[in-house]
Amino acid sequence: MNRSKQPPVFAFPRLSKTDLLFIRIGGNGLGNLMFTWARCLAASQRHGWRMLWPTWQSFKPKNWRVNPYDHRTYADLFQPNPRYVTGWRKPWCLARYRWIPEQQALEHGAPPGSVVEFRGMDDKFAPFRDDHERVYGELLKIARPQHLEAFSDPDPAPIAIHVRRGDFVQRTHYADMMNTDNSVLPLEWYIDALQAVRSVTGRATPAYVFSDGTGDELAPLLALPAVRRMDFGSGLGDMLGLSRSRLLIASGSTFSMWGSYLGQVPAIWHPQKLLQHVLIEHPEREIEWAPGGPLPDWVAQLI
Repeated sequence: MNRSKQPPVFAFPRLSKTDLLFIRIGGNGLGNLMFTWARCLAASQRHGWRMLWPTWQSFKPKNWRVNPYDHRTYADLFQPNPRYVTGWRKPWCLARYRWIPEQQALEHGAPPGSVVEFRGMDDKFAPFRDDHERVYGELLKIARPQHLEAFSDPDPAPIAIHVRRGDFVQRTHYADMMNTDNSVLPLEWYIDALQAVRSVTGRATPAYVFSDGTGDELAPLLALPAVRRMDFGSGLGDMLGLSRSRLLIASGSTFSMWGSYLGQVPAIWHPQKLLQHVLIEHPEREIEWAPGGPLPDWVAQLI
């Protein structure tokens, strides 16, 4: 008697609690969503699971009010390749098979004909940090061509500066900014950091500014010599732009972390804003720096 072939194990990166399979309501920003996707990607590769295409497209009413730069619908960022289960097969798998939590599957295994559900951003880069080449390579494969413009520039600026505004909060007190995530950093810190780097290099090293802030908010920084604002048309395009720099002056955000991780770019962080080391070969090249402090020798050598 022929035994029927066992169904595979499926892995589903569920990006929001309210996932209607064609659109999500609410949820995290792009950098945080990518933790779920990348963790699922790495685990699927290790265990031979079939990965379901995530529901990237979202609707976030708040972003239409507070962030005119990017409404963050994520509708046109990615396109699936044959790695993923898509179309009508995706809801069919989700409806037919039993769901089990990620941690249970990793600790005890997943039986054939089950769906391993990945959610959230636990441990950030730690579960897939050493899978850097696979994650970066897969991201470039699923990114739509219009978001790869950063790679058309044969000579990107040596320094990238990521100034996060948008949905980050302007804290009243400096201590609150230091101790609270998703806080707007003082623009003066970015200016001081750039001037410190230029001091050790001995020249006005060109810098690109990536930001969701307004021109007025960024004016003092953009007024510096050899500084220009760069916009690759989307959050994904800007993230890939950050990944091409040789040095990143980072905001206190996971978006900056992704730029550093993808390109393995050394980074300067505001004190208490380096959340996790993401460089594989040179973690010592991720530093926190306060104005007036010295910069290590590798900064000048790098630039």
